[in-house]
Amino acid sequence: MEEKSFLAALQLADSFFPSGTVTLSHGLEAYLANEELSVSDISDILKTHLEVKVGPLDLVAYSHAYDAVEHGDIPEVHEIDRFFHVSLVSEEIRRGSIRSGRATLETLSQVTAAPHLRRFLRGVRSGLSNGHAPVCSALAHANWDIPKRAGGLLMLHTFAVGYLGAAIRLGSIGHTDAQRMLWKARQRFVPVVDLALETPLADMGSFAPVADIRTMQHAHLEVRLFST
Repeated sequence: MEEKSFLAALQLADSFFPSGTVTLSHGLEAYLANEELSVSDISDILKTHLEVKVGPLDLVAYSHAYDAVEHGDIPEVHEIDRFFHVSLVSEEIRRGSIRSGRATLETLSQVTAAPHLRRFLRGVRSGLSNGHAPVCSALAHANWDIPKRAGGLLMLHTFAVGYLGAAIRLGSIGHTDAQRMLWKARQRFVPVVDLALETPLADMGSFAPVADIRTMQHAHLEVRLFST
C-alpha cells in the first residue's frame, strides 16, 4: 500500500473520525443485561460476529460496491445498498449502519473532492438508497486509493476495536484483555476477508440468530449506554 493510502486508512480507522461507530455495541450491551459473560465468552462472540456476520454480509457488500465504484457505476452501488438493507434482520442494526454510513459520506464530501461519493450522497438524499456503512466505506476507500483487500482488513479491525471498546466501557473486560482478544481476532482477519472477496453478491447474508435476537432485545432495555 502506498504511503498516502496508508495514511488515509489510519484517518478513517481512528475514533477521531466522526463515523459514529463508538455509539455501537453490536448487541453486546443486551448480552450483558441478560447473562453473565466471561472474557472467553466475549472473545467467542466477537469471533462469531467477524466470521458469521461482518464477513459474509458487510464485507461482501463492501467488495461489490468497491468494484462498482471503480467502474463508475453508481446506480449499481445504490442497488447493492438496497440489497444490503433488506439483508439486515435487526432494525437497530439497520439504523446504526445508516447513521454511520451517512456520517462518513457527509464528512468526506466536505473534506475532499470525491465526484462518485458526492453523486451517491445526492442519491441517498433523494431516497434512491439508505447509505449503509459498508457501502459508504467502499466509496471512501476507493476515493482515497485504499486497496479493496486492505480496506476489508481495515473494516474488520475497526469493528473489532469498536466491539472491544464497548466491552471496556460496559465494565466487562480490561484494556489488557481487550488487546489480547484483538491480537487473537487478528489471526482470522485475512481468511475472513479473502472468503468475502470471492463471494458472489447473490450469496451475501448471515445466520447468527442469537446475536440478532440480542440486538433486537437491546431496544427494550430500560437503561442503555449504546444505540445498538
